[in-house]
Amino acid sequence: MHPKLKDAVDLGAEKVINPNGISLSGGDAEPVLVILAAGKGTRFGARPKCVQQVGGKPLARNTVESFQHVGSNRIICLVHHLAEEVMSGVGDDVVFVRSASPTAGTAFATFEAFCAAELRETNPLLVITMGDRIVPASTFRTLLDTHQKGTEAQLTMLTAEYRPPKNSGKGRIVRNTDGQIRQVIEEKDIYQEQDTTRRDELLAITEGNCPLYVIRARLLFDSLGNLTNENAQGQYYLTDIVTDIASTGGEIRTVTTTPDDPDYQLLCSDVTRPPDLKDLDQLFAATDESLFAPRDELAVATHAIRTGRPSEQTQAITRQLEQLVSRADDEDLRFQSDQPVGIGVSGGRLRIAFMHPDMVRFYGPAWQMPIGAGDPEGREQIVILSQGVEDHSIHLHPTGPKYQEKQNAIPIDESFMFPGDDIVDGTAYERFGTNMSERILESLGYKREGSGDLIRNNMRRPFSLVSNALASIRTVRDGYAASRVTSQLGRDRFGGVKLASIGNLPEGGFSSSSAVTVATLNSLNALFALSLSAERLVNLACQSEYGTGVRAGSLDQATEQKGEHGQGTLVSSNPRDGYPVLGHFSIPTERIQILFPYSVERDSEAWAWSGGMFARSADSGLPTTGEIRKLTGKSAEICALLTRLPLARDYFQEIEEELTTDGFLSPAKTRWVADVLRGVPLLIARDELKRRIENQRDWYAGQLATTEDLPLAEAETKADRTIAALFEGWREPVLKRSTPTGEVVTEQGVPLRSMLAYLFGEVTKNFYLIRHPEQWTAYVARSQAGDRCFDIAAHRLPDRSEMMLELEWERDCSGPDRLTRWLEGFDARPVDFNHGLNDDELYNLDPRSLIGSNFFRGLALIDLVEAMLVRAFGERATAVRVNAAGQGDFFQVHVDKDEVDPADVKEFLRAAFYRRFNLTPPGREFVELHSGGGAAGIRLSRFDLLPKLIERLRS
Repeated sequence: MHPKLKDAVDLGAEKVINPNGISLSGGDAEPVLVILAAGKGTRFGARPKCVQQVGGKPLARNTVESFQHVGSNRIICLVHHLAEEVMSGVGDDVVFVRSASPTAGTAFATFEAFCAAELRETNPLLVITMGDRIVPASTFRTLLDTHQKGTEAQLTMLTAEYRPPKNSGKGRIVRNTDGQIRQVIEEKDIYQEQDTTRRDELLAITEGNCPLYVIRARLLFDSLGNLTNENAQGQYYLTDIVTDIASTGGEIRTVTTTPDDPDYQLLCSDVTRPPDLKDLDQLFAATDESLFAPRDELAVATHAIRTGRPSEQTQAITRQLEQLVSRADDEDLRFQSDQPVGIGVSGGRLRIAFMHPDMVRFYGPAWQMPIGAGDPEGREQIVILSQGVEDHSIHLHPTGPKYQEKQNAIPIDESFMFPGDDIVDGTAYERFGTNMSERILESLGYKREGSGDLIRNNMRRPFSLVSNALASIRTVRDGYAASRVTSQLGRDRFGGVKLASIGNLPEGGFSSSSAVTVATLNSLNALFALSLSAERLVNLACQSEYGTGVRAGSLDQATEQKGEHGQGTLVSSNPRDGYPVLGHFSIPTERIQILFPYSVERDSEAWAWSGGMFARSADSGLPTTGEIRKLTGKSAEICALLTRLPLARDYFQEIEEELTTDGFLSPAKTRWVADVLRGVPLLIARDELKRRIENQRDWYAGQLATTEDLPLAEAETKADRTIAALFEGWREPVLKRSTPTGEVVTEQGVPLRSMLAYLFGEVTKNFYLIRHPEQWTAYVARSQAGDRCFDIAAHRLPDRSEMMLELEWERDCSGPDRLTRWLEGFDARPVDFNHGLNDDELYNLDPRSLIGSNFFRGLALIDLVEAMLVRAFGERATAVRVNAAGQGDFFQVHVDKDEVDPADVKEFLRAAFYRRFNLTPPGREFVELHSGGGAAGIRLSRFDLLPKLIERLRS
């Protein structure tokens, strides 16, 4: 019996080793390369053939980079023998599939590529090649152009003219009398031919297979599925698709290379013995570089900027590039015209719902989309130019005066800017990056304590963001990119870099700082040709944020890097899963409009408008906003250790399936949440909490040793480092709350249970929201309950007309003092963040009623405007939400247009809010957000090509 291939191959998704290594879901706009590299190649010693060095790189890596010149970064590689070594050599910008059998044949391995289900769903063109050959970019282009010329062919393949005896061992190309290809017959099968005349005719054929194919995914899937291994080698031959397609009348085109072609020797090189590698290496060195250079690098750059973006955003980016070039000329930034330049582009993000469940070890999702400019004049994205220099400095030239420093360069020779080998994860990086940021800011004139610009309130200044992006790249120590990072950015090799940036970011509330980080990483990745994958860039961006005071997940970075225009996407923050998409959900824009008013500067002013909840500096008994941000960002990690949540699991994973299925938790999972919360203290002193966590040290080290395959001593060292980091950057909190009896109490200690309850409450409320948009404002308001500092009884406030006027009793004060007058005058009460969290109350838990608090996200000023809106328009008409960043900046007002005209809400906010508190929004009164495309990184071989790129983009 000879089973059909579809019955012999398991296409389980678990065979995809890194399912989110790159995005394969971009439809048929760009081809996907499939590399077959599962064979053993035992003649080449311990290392697989496909990763032997050729041209200073692993053999197969040359083909990967060649294909990327065609304009596509979508690559799948089949691996088996020494898979980890092959993956490291081929590069982390590739999706790897573990083949079940390295000897079952080329069709078997090719069919396994369909373990990536996106191939069948989106039906891209597939380009199939072998891992032991080098294919120039020019060959890829020729084959693709031939396949798509006029009406697309069913199959296009490469053949070669082999002069005897070079044709020995090759699969022979069999054509009919009209010259149409009918079959590829392998030499071992030719020798099975009983008719000696026919056998001799076949052996004499000089046109042979040169394995490289172009075919649509679904056609290939159907054709492969019916193949059998009934042949001389008992293998599934990929070349049998020729017979299958020809028999049904499908058009098969060929590109034939001959000995006179410049790429012939390279394409026809056989690497079967170790000496062949030396020959190939010499041949590769002598090959004309034009075969590998982009046919038109401006076309590649134009495509990268335009793809997946609305035309308005492309025009805006073009205008920003033009302004950067003009500024470089006007201010003599000394970009060298004949040297390469990297371009990084990234917008921010709109978080529609799920405001902060991406804390480490909780790893909840967020519903959001990338944003960008909505018109050609807009600057709602960051554009960064970078170029290498040799003066041992980082030069940074932001266009906006708000983002400029007194000096535009810092030295790079400081040891604190180069992470050592001990910086192996985000926890270790946090300490390193925070120290680096503080020292850089201190060198720029920021003060550590006292009056003036405090360092801790300016951790997200552009120099800090850029330096952390660069330092994070230096932590890449595995895969092909590692050697590039060492050679280009290592301490002994790196000469410096110059960056010029433009855009209305960093500007609060729309993940502005991470947009700067993501744009910088894309620019540097392109400039230094590091080949870092989208997933790796997301991880590095998240790590970079650790060094600027934020210890959270990667939702914003994942959306900015991988998000798509027009998609409201629910994205997981779990790095173990590669930040998968959990679903797409529509915003009811026909009924709901989201306005974005401004409050106050996030870090430098928020404390003054907090109603006495936060202090300006650490010399006060109250916590600073930065300290609370540090604590809450680590709260889920602390809880996970305290409750001994297995390291291989995270809190949201335990409830994900039920919530993503129908938005509800079963009684069993509700009990599980309640049990987890009961295992976390309502209030605990910092020192006592640290002692309890240190008691978990041996258990934690054992978990690390098991899950990360570490020696116990190394696991213990890592456990000690992680536990120490959890308690850095914050002091004992002092917080106010109202008790159930109405008493206002001031408590010293960590309200840990409320922090974890907030996360569980946020995901359950918002999963209900996305499936019940008819209750939009009610559930947005429920979500905001966990981010309030004060409860304010709206019915006690003056009526709408009065609130739009300056009232007699407030005329003698202004600013934060006026806010205090309102809070005191209308009996604002600190939120009881422990509401419903006593042990007994948790036995009757409704997860959607959980409040808890994230503290640092709330602001008394926003609590008051929420109450004002309810008083003016009613509970159903509007709902307020912090805009992810919290502590000020922009915030969200959700308006139900069936209940109130958004123009009336704007008019009210101008008078009752902006004028009353003398607030001046930066730029427009109300920010309007527009869907944008994902981040991009582009490299031009010369800076003086930028005007030509701009011209292309304008055409």
